[in-house]
Formats: sequence, C-alpha cells, structure tokens
Amino acid sequence: MYQLKNIILSFIFLCLIIPAYAQKLAFPENVGDIRFDSLHDDPGFIVCNPKQVLQYYNTASYYKDHKKEIIKYLLSNFITQDSFQDQSGFLTVRFIINCNGNTGCFRLFEMDSNYQPIHFKEALSRHLLKLVQQLSGWQPAVYKEKVYDSYQYITFRIRNGKIISVSP
Repeated sequence: MYQLKNIILSFIFLCLIIPAYAQKLAFPENVGDIRFDSLHDDPGFIVCNPKQVLQYYNTASYYKDHKKEIIKYLLSNFITQDSFQDQSGFLTVRFIINCNGNTGCFRLFEMDSNYQPIHFKEALSRHLLKLVQQLSGWQPAVYKEKVYDSYQYITFRIRNGKIISVSP
C-alpha cells in the first residue's frame, strides 16, 4: 500500500509539474534537457553525447536496483535543524549520469505541498543537494548493449523539516 501511495504521488507530481515546466514558472530554463551552466557546474563533467541523453525511464535504472541502499544513505545522513520545522513540500534534485557513471549538472526544483513553486531555506536545499552529489557508484544507462548518458532525479517529500519519503 505504501509503494502504491508513492507511485500515485509521483504520478500526480509529474502531471502537475510538467505544465509548470512548459510555462517556465520560476524554474530554470531548459528543465527537460539540462544544459551546462558555467556558474554552477563542474567544468570537468563531460556528457559523452549531448545530443542523446536518455530519460531515466528509457533504460533499466540503477536507482531502482539500489533504491533501498540509496534511501538508507540519504535518511541516515540527513540532519534536520530546528530552523527547518516550518519547511514542507517537495524538493527534486535532477542530474545527469554520463556514460562513465559520473554525475553532474545538478538542478533543484522546489514546490510546496500544493505544487506551487517555492524556495526552501537555503541550508535545507544545500544539505539535500550535497547528499545527492555525494552518492557514488552510479552505473551508466545501457540499452541494446550500448552505453548512454541519462537523466536521473531524486525527490524528497518534506514535512515540518523532516524527510517523509524519497522517490522515485
């Protein structure tokens, strides 16, 4: 039942956020395809084929195979603060896994519990971003025995400054 609830919430999240992307409501440009940003991205991160970065759902997902370990790491390393108690909503970290298994081009998308754009307190969003950036061991996407770059995302559902779920 818990997994079904998370699937439904993820579906609702996607259905509501995609139109917001299309309207470019307070979100960065090129949400669907992450472009390199020299102000925020590591210049050493190279996408092997920028013309063909697969979506996470196009191939077998490393996240799916290792979801329990990833969630355990994120939850055990998350440190809440009293100042986060008034923070609730969804924070998504979207990034690219290149064909070598390296990650980069991290982007944050934040919305409240009513799916309206917000900004969490910087300390909270920075902390969650850093946790995702520290995850290692990502495997590149493989399709028909060919290795590809791919997008991945991790969404945190936050209630009163605490993580209550992690998806996909």
